[in-house]
Amino acid sequence: MILALVKYSVLQNMGRKSKAEERKQEILEHFYKVMLTEGFENSSIAKIAKSMDVNPSLLIHYFKTKEDMVVGLVDFLLERYEDAFLNMVISKENPQEQFDTVIDILFGHAWMQMSDQHSVFYACYYLSSRHDLIRERFQQMYNRFREVVEELADRWIEAKIVRDFTPSQVAEYLIMLNEGLTYYEGVYRDPEAFMHRCQYLQKMVRKTLTA
Repeated sequence: MILALVKYSVLQNMGRKSKAEERKQEILEHFYKVMLTEGFENSSIAKIAKSMDVNPSLLIHYFKTKEDMVVGLVDFLLERYEDAFLNMVISKENPQEQFDTVIDILFGHAWMQMSDQHSVFYACYYLSSRHDLIRERFQQMYNRFREVVEELADRWIEAKIVRDFTPSQVAEYLIMLNEGLTYYEGVYRDPEAFMHRCQYLQKMVRKTLTA
């Protein structure tokens, strides 16, 4: 089972990072913070080094160019998204609880709380149109996410919670709607209106998948 394997992998990898990996993680966290305040175009190795209070040569030792650092940042962001989703889902054993939790996560307040991360995420997403390696990273993320949701959907179908859909159709439907909602919210930045949209989507998704 994918969820079981992911959970096992997370537990196995906890606390096993090398010093170099820890330093790279620290650099990427500061890159993320600088991008939040400066935007992608105005972020530089010098500004990241200043945020860390280190010499820029230290960053170049781990990331030869800003482009290399962007690829690392994409991996950093995708891991955060994956962990945020899985940590809220893997504890649910009952299919109905899993279904409700997934709908609440993808179309609810929890996702909105990650709105700052969304701005950095979509800055990197934009770069995927010009950078093959970044595009491959996003493809890998969506493939993993789709596999997890398909496995969940298979349980929902078996439990007769979801009807008249295949697991792959459920996964594609949820991912496309979530991406649309996230993009839409990022343009308007209206928390109250966003909550109304979330409530509407939760109702419509449940009605569509369970009818």
